[in-house]
Amino acid sequence: MATTTSPEIVNTAKVGGRREIHYRNHDEVVADAERLAAGGYRSLGNWSLGQVTAHLAMAMNTGLDGPPGYAPWPFRFVARMFIKNRIMRGPMKPGFQLPPKFSAALLPKATTDSDGLEALRTAVRRWKSESQRHPHGFFGQLTPDEWDQLMLRHAEMHMSFQVPQ
Repeated sequence: MATTTSPEIVNTAKVGGRREIHYRNHDEVVADAERLAAGGYRSLGNWSLGQVTAHLAMAMNTGLDGPPGYAPWPFRFVARMFIKNRIMRGPMKPGFQLPPKFSAALLPKATTDSDGLEALRTAVRRWKSESQRHPHGFFGQLTPDEWDQLMLRHAEMHMSFQVPQ
C-alpha cells in the first residue's frame, strides 16, 4: 500500500511536510505503524514503513543485546555531555549518517511492511519484558527512562517521514 518517492537518495535533513508526532510509549509507535500499513502511506524519505519499523526493532534489540561496538571515547564524551540531554527532551534531527561499524547492525535491508511491523512488535514485547539494557554505543550507560525516551524520540523522527494517504 506504500507510495514511495523516486529512487534518488533523499537528503532527509531537508525534507518538508513531515508529520509532527509525540509518542508516550512503545505501544503508540506500534499502533501508529499498524494504522499506516492498513490505511496506506506516502514515504517522504528513503525508507519504506517496513524498513523504518525494522530499523526501530534493530535499535531496540541493540539496547537489549548490546551494540556492535562503541564510538571512540572522545565522541562518546561529547555525545554524553552535549547531545544526550537535547535528544532526550526534544525531537531528533534527521540526516545523521551512522558510522560504518554500526551500519550493518542498524540499517534495514529491503523488507515488507508486514515483516518490519512484526519485527517491531517482537522487539517491543522484548523491551517490555526484559529489564537488561546494555550501554549505548554513543551515550554509554542510560537509565531505563533514558532508554525509553531515546527509543521514543528515535521512533518519532523516523515515523515522521511516513505520511498517511
